[in-house]
Amino acid sequence: MSAPSTPAAKDWLFRDVGKKVPLARAWFDDSEPAAAAEVVRSGWLCQGPKVAEFEEQFAQTMQVKHAIAVSNGSIALLVSLQALGIKPGDEVIAPNMTFISSATAAMVLGARPVLCDITLTDYCLDTERLASLITPRTKAIVPVHYAGQTAEMQPILDLAQKHGLHILEDAAEAHLARYRDDKFSGTIGDIGIFSFTPTKPMTTGEGGMIVTDNDHLADQCRLIRNFGDSGKFQWDLLGFNYRLNEVAAAVGICQLGKLHKIIEMRREKALRYDAAFADEDAILVPWRRSLEDINFQLYTVRFQLNKLDATRDQLADELAELGVATRLYYPSLHKQRVFAECGPFTDRDFPNSLEFERSALSLPIFTGLTFEEQDYVSAALLKVVRSHRKSRT
Repeated sequence: MSAPSTPAAKDWLFRDVGKKVPLARAWFDDSEPAAAAEVVRSGWLCQGPKVAEFEEQFAQTMQVKHAIAVSNGSIALLVSLQALGIKPGDEVIAPNMTFISSATAAMVLGARPVLCDITLTDYCLDTERLASLITPRTKAIVPVHYAGQTAEMQPILDLAQKHGLHILEDAAEAHLARYRDDKFSGTIGDIGIFSFTPTKPMTTGEGGMIVTDNDHLADQCRLIRNFGDSGKFQWDLLGFNYRLNEVAAAVGICQLGKLHKIIEMRREKALRYDAAFADEDAILVPWRRSLEDINFQLYTVRFQLNKLDATRDQLADELAELGVATRLYYPSLHKQRVFAECGPFTDRDFPNSLEFERSALSLPIFTGLTFEEQDYVSAALLKVVRSHRKSRT
């Protein structure tokens, strides 16, 4: 592994005022367009042999019995909850800091999302707070493996067993992350989902995958994703067209074959960031149990704003002026208007989510990020942060 540069000494880098480093970039070679073209030439574009092959290979990779491909990760959440039997009046617990689908999928089924605060270590569900949110109406818990860092699953498993609850793992970002170096994320609960949007470690453009070892849940998911059709024009339950197309599946097969290498490269880049920021205590780098426990779908730092005379948004704006793309992944959900009728929610229930929202920022990290680009990002962040250091006296 190459040693990181010393960004603090690289002010000359900023002479290139036109430099742009994106937040993410898909990583393709010649195999993906060739595979897509082969499907187009075959004339079989809807669900067919490529989808089946993709599902089989994904199940083998994740060491799980069933993989069911769907049109995207949000649909994977919806189909999984429906397969679990979630219905109007039920409650589903999800973290307050996550992408919105983790919570709104329950709403589509008429259930109520109950939002739970996060921790300020792994940025996943606060398991101590979680227990107090369980009611007789609670039917499922949706732990989200934020940024590819596995949530603390054992307390969630214990609570689910105690109260007879389902666990749907939102592993949309957590491909090949192993909880405590053991089982892959997404394969620990009753059912799990993955997303394949272009910012994820592997992509099909749009796409998602459901994984489970439960035969009944797998059968239900396959029916729901295909109109509930158990035979041509025989509809046994409510479903819709949630299928993945053949072109996307062909691209997914190519990407899956590179996934171990992709995660290895992301981890290498994360360690380079860690080293670059090691001497700046105003920057908090991502926590992890072990390197196997996280895939660095995101590299999210937090700022100790009490040491700085700037807000997180000001720091992000100055990075943008230097050509470095950043983003807050994600704001607190409880303030979003879509959840107005799901509360009442108050700020005092979510101190950690709000602190995260105030201080967090995700930096560029993707497979094709060059060391030169990464050194530029590191130097830019250190330059901006150090220009806003309060006196150390």
